[in-house]
Amino acid sequence: MGAAPGMAAERVRTRWLRVLGMLLVVLAAFGTLSWQALALSQQHATAEQQEQQRSATRRAAPASVAAMMEALVEAPLPRRNANLSVDAPLFFFHQRKTGGSSMRAAIVDAADALELPSFVPCFHGVPCDTYHIGNKTAAIYAGHFYWGEQRELARRAKFQSAGAHWRNPQFNASCLTMFRDPISRLESCYYFRFIQERYIRHKHYTCLDKLKPAEINHMFTEGRTLYGRSCLNEPFRILSGLVDELDLAALSAAPASDNALLTAALGLTLDHLKKCVPVVLERPESLRLVRHWFPQLAPAFEELRHERKGRMPRCPLSDRTKSLLADLAVGERVVYDAAVRRMEALLAALPPAEEEEEEEEGAPRAAAAAAAGEEEGEAAAAAAQRKPHDKG
Repeated sequence: MGAAPGMAAERVRTRWLRVLGMLLVVLAAFGTLSWQALALSQQHATAEQQEQQRSATRRAAPASVAAMMEALVEAPLPRRNANLSVDAPLFFFHQRKTGGSSMRAAIVDAADALELPSFVPCFHGVPCDTYHIGNKTAAIYAGHFYWGEQRELARRAKFQSAGAHWRNPQFNASCLTMFRDPISRLESCYYFRFIQERYIRHKHYTCLDKLKPAEINHMFTEGRTLYGRSCLNEPFRILSGLVDELDLAALSAAPASDNALLTAALGLTLDHLKKCVPVVLERPESLRLVRHWFPQLAPAFEELRHERKGRMPRCPLSDRTKSLLADLAVGERVVYDAAVRRMEALLAALPPAEEEEEEEEGAPRAAAAAAAGEEEGEAAAAAAQRKPHDKG
């Protein structure tokens, strides 16, 4: 079992050159490296050049990550969606073990009450093991979908002769996602996905705190759930665009200061997060963001009930085990801290509570008026088609 971490590290080394170019693109975008360095990465590098590039990455990564976080916090507010529809849908990107199952249930209840079409795995006959929306048409999508599923909306893109432009619902899609403290999320995932669902009953493994450092590393980097996923790096799995489990494990297999893939994944994840409304499990006030940005759903999000699905008893985590989990979750911690700061910035931008309540109360009326207007427009168009054309 002790050889497993070495194998993972070897895979990281073999992936180095493949991801180096992407890393330098990300760093160059934040002004931390010159375009000359970017050009160098595209040439065949000698061993000496490779070491120089690694040294540059070690020096630049901390500054670049700080710049990425500040860019997220200061990014423009995401577009508010007060009228969810198939042409302006909501995507809830459900990160595993963040309390998102309760969020999904609340979303389905709200959608049903509003008579909005939804596509949510585990509800209304949609299999739980569903990760792509395909050609499904809905106003709300909620599940373990990966960033990029919005592209499927482009199937319905239409060219508008008036104005000569494309109308693509992909660009009208809204984003909602949820975060949880990384150590708490990893602990929950271990007991539910490995011990309970995988039915591991060996006494040594039923207490996470009893595992040796090499065993903890092996379980989280090599272990897989019934659905073939690991517990590591969930924000990256959902939001970065990286979906290969070996790539995701590699984010935790090397020191953060010398992990090219991690820095690149951070750039992608934080950039995508700019378009989303973040909810944080440990911060119930973050539900105000859902009520403001998606006022039709407000009645379902007065409070967040996190119902623990795990039935397995847990032993307390020692500082030693928490430290080992923190080492595996260095990248996830950066994303979590950035998401909390972004959440706080969005909360600070909200109107006073009184005005917010008035907006929430007016949202259903506005949505109904919009729907009525669409129906009247369709009726008028149908009447015009039935009217005989003048022959003059």
